[in-house]
Formats: sequence, C-alpha cells, structure tokens
Amino acid sequence: MRALVLGRNSPGGARPARHLARLAAGWLLVAALAPAARAECTRAYVGEELVNDLSTMTAALRSLDEAAFKASGKRLEASVACIKTPVPPMVFAAAYRYIGAYHFFSGDQDGARRWFRSALELDPTFDWDVSEVPVGHPMRGVFDGERDAASVDPVPVEGKVLNVPAGSALYLDGREIDAPAATPDRPHLLQVVATSDRTVRQVFMIDGNAFPPQFLRDAEVAAAPEEPAKKSKKDKKSKKKKGKDDEAVAEAPVVTDPLAVQKVERVRPAIKTPLMVTGGLVMAGSGVIYAMSFASHKEFERASTTSELERYRTLTNTLVLASGGTLLAGIGIEYAGIMLGTGAGFTLGGRF
Repeated sequence: MRALVLGRNSPGGARPARHLARLAAGWLLVAALAPAARAECTRAYVGEELVNDLSTMTAALRSLDEAAFKASGKRLEASVACIKTPVPPMVFAAAYRYIGAYHFFSGDQDGARRWFRSALELDPTFDWDVSEVPVGHPMRGVFDGERDAASVDPVPVEGKVLNVPAGSALYLDGREIDAPAATPDRPHLLQVVATSDRTVRQVFMIDGNAFPPQFLRDAEVAAAPEEPAKKSKKDKKSKKKKGKDDEAVAEAPVVTDPLAVQKVERVRPAIKTPLMVTGGLVMAGSGVIYAMSFASHKEFERASTTSELERYRTLTNTLVLASGGTLLAGIGIEYAGIMLGTGAGFTLGGRF
C-alpha cells in the first residue's frame, strides 16, 4: 500500500499521471464554481458515518495510509451534502478541512485552497497537529496562506432578501441565516431545516453567495406596504362617531409640562408590616438560642468523661453560631421591612 507523500506537492511521478491529475483538477474546479447544485443523494448520510469518515481520515493521515485517506476523502466530499440532520459549524469545519486535504493530496491545490477557506471561516484558530501534518510540509503553507482570505465579510445578494419556506429555517454551513449573504470564492452548504422536528428537507452546495433563486425575492416587493382594504359604509359611520368621541376627550385638560408639580400620595406596601414583625421575632429567637448555649456550657464544665466534653463542646459552639446566624437573618428581614416603601428600595439580582 502506498503511503502519503508528505515531502512533495504532487503524489505522482509519471508524466501521463500528472496530465490526468491536471484534467481531473480542472473538472473539479469547474464543478466547484457551479452556481448552485442540489445534492443528488441516493440515501441519507447520517452523523455516525460522518464521524467515522473523519476518524478514518485522521488515522490515515497520521499513519501515512494514502489509499484509506483518499477513499474516505472521496466518500466524504460526495456525501457531506446528504446530511439529513443539522450539524454544528465545528463539524463542518473539520469536514471541509479534510476535503481540502483530500484535494491537496490529489494534486488539486486550487480546490484545496477553496475548501480550506471555508474551514478557516468556521474555525479560524485551527492549526494542524504535527502528528498529522509535519512542520514544514507544503500543505501547511497552503492552509496558512488562506487565513487572511478566509476572514472576509459576507457579500449580500444585491436587491434581494431571503424567501424562507414556511415552517423552515435556512442554515449555511451549520449556522442559521436571516439574509442572503455569504463569503465569496469558496463552497458553502445550504440546508433547509424544518422548524418542527429539525430534519433537513433540502441541501444545496453553492459557490460564494450564489443562492438558489427559489430562496430569493426582491427586497422592494418584500418591503412594499399592503394596500388598505376598502372600508364599508358601516365602518365610515363608526369612524365618524369615534371621531366625535375623540374630540370630547381632547377637550379635557392634559398636563403636558414635564416640570409641573404633581401630588403623589405615599402608599404603604402591604408586606411592610409583616416583614418588620417577622424580623423582630427572628431577632428575639436568636436571643433564646444564645441563652440555651449558657446551659450547654454549664454541662460542659460539669462533664466528667471525654465523650461528654466533646458532646457539650460541639453543642455549645453550634448554638452560638446558630444564634449569630439567626440574628443576622432577623436584622436583614427587619431592614427590608423598614426600607420597603421609603423610596430607597432594594434589588435582588444575579448573573448566570
């Protein structure tokens, strides 16, 4: 079995093989530049198969198994547009990255660069592990050379807005979108996902922002105001009567001066008194608990065995601590009752 050639750009050596590789690369590039192609899937590509292919390619890249790597890469590229469940963007990033590596080792550097741009857009901080791609390998240079090109702003489709099918959402490379905009010069996977059960209804492989026309509509048409419905004679009479009522209301004096003095009566909150009473009772309870600690302390002094000393010592300490905690709780409740309705108020908040 041949091994991946990690020290050279091209996998072959004979001239006819290089010629065929160039022809294949040309066809792959033409296919990648097609405006939009709906995936022709004979069956669904499930998430488990995707994970298996990614794992196989990782192992093959580390063990320099060229045959296994290319077989999985070919299957991955042909099947990634047949995923029938939504996939997180990071999984798409890994898939695009390995498809790019598959193109690189097949002699198609242009195709590799395009897929690398898509992968770096989703995962811009990724760097190949040295166990997968050694330092100084040509593919590292090609991959890193696309970092700046990957970080560009999406280009919107001029004059268009999204035409989302009813009961669906549109996802581009695993991210939901609300406008027809995508980064140029790279492939994207457009998925139509049902909002009810999150299943994928349709999948399209597009180049740049070449969205399928059925998902676009004119922005002017979308923003045009609806024509008012014709009003019946009954509605006109109702409007006329309402107009008279509005005039009567308008005659009432309205205070419009923001600096005008207004009389505001103080309203005592219903919970204010119960809080103050409860706070006082809790503080009184703390005194009772503290008094109990004195009795426990006397038993501690009378103890004649080690076990009695430990028991009464623990009990005394517990009662003292409980008394202090109860006192603080009572003070808090009492303070809340006093401040409630005074204008100062108090706020409870948190951060999650």
